[in-house]
Amino acid sequence: MVSAAVGFQCPECVREGQRRTRQPAIGARAPMVVTHSLIAINVVIWFITAAVTGDVSLWGGQITSVHLDYALLGRFVADGETYRLVTSGFLHYGLLHLGMNMFVLWWLGRLLEPGIGGARLLLIYAVALVGGSLGALLLDPNSLTAGASGAVFGLGGAVVVAERASRFRGQNTGVLGFLVINIVISLAIPGISLGGHLGGALLGALAAGVLWGSRRWPVYVRLAGEAAPLRLLPELVVAGLGAGTVWLALNVVAPRWYDPFF
Repeated sequence: MVSAAVGFQCPECVREGQRRTRQPAIGARAPMVVTHSLIAINVVIWFITAAVTGDVSLWGGQITSVHLDYALLGRFVADGETYRLVTSGFLHYGLLHLGMNMFVLWWLGRLLEPGIGGARLLLIYAVALVGGSLGALLLDPNSLTAGASGAVFGLGGAVVVAERASRFRGQNTGVLGFLVINIVISLAIPGISLGGHLGGALLGALAAGVLWGSRRWPVYVRLAGEAAPLRLLPELVVAGLGAGTVWLALNVVAPRWYDPFF
C-alpha cells in the first residue's frame, strides 16, 4: 500500500490517477506552437512600433508615442489605464532588447512547451507577465517600463521548479544560474527593471509549483482519476493566482502613485 494524506491507497489506484492526470515534464520533444506565436507577436509589435514612430534603434531605443500610450507607469495605471499591465509586456526599447528577450523565450519555451503543452505554458507566461508588472509597480513606479523579460523570467522560474519537482531531477539546464546572473545585473546596471524580473520569476515559480505539485497530492490524484473536471483544478488555481496579482496591482499598489495633477 502507498501512504496517503488520508489512510492508504493501493499502488494501482495511484498509478491509474497519475496516468489520467497529465504529468508535466521537461526535456520532451513536440511542436512549440505557443512559444513561436509569442515570439511572432512580440516581433510584429516591434515592427509596427518602428513603422509608426520611426524608432529603429539597436539598443536603448527612444520613449516613443507608443511607449507613452502603452508602457507601464504607476500613475497612468492608477488613472484607469489598466491595460498597461499587459501591453507593456509586448513593447521593447531597441532591437537588441527585443532580440535578447526573444532568444531566451525560445530557449525556455523549448524546455517547457513540449513537456507541459502550449496551454499551460501560455498560462504560466500570462501569470508571470502580470507578476512582472506588479513587481515593476512596486519598485519602479515612476519609470516607463516595457519588455517581455518579466514573463520570460517567469518561464525561467518554472523551469527551475520543474527541474526539482519532475522525474528529470538530475537534469541541469543552467536556468537557475542564468536567473541569478541577470538579477545581479539588474542590481548593478541602472535602467533594468529589477522589480519586473523578480515579480515575473516569483509568479512563474509559484504557478509551476502548483502545476507540478498537484501530482504529489495523493487525494487530488485519486479524485482527479475519478472526476474528470477536477483535472483542471491546478490550472484554475494558477488562473486565480494571476487574477489576485492583477487585483493587487490595481487596488493596492498602483493607487499609491496616483497624481491627479500630472
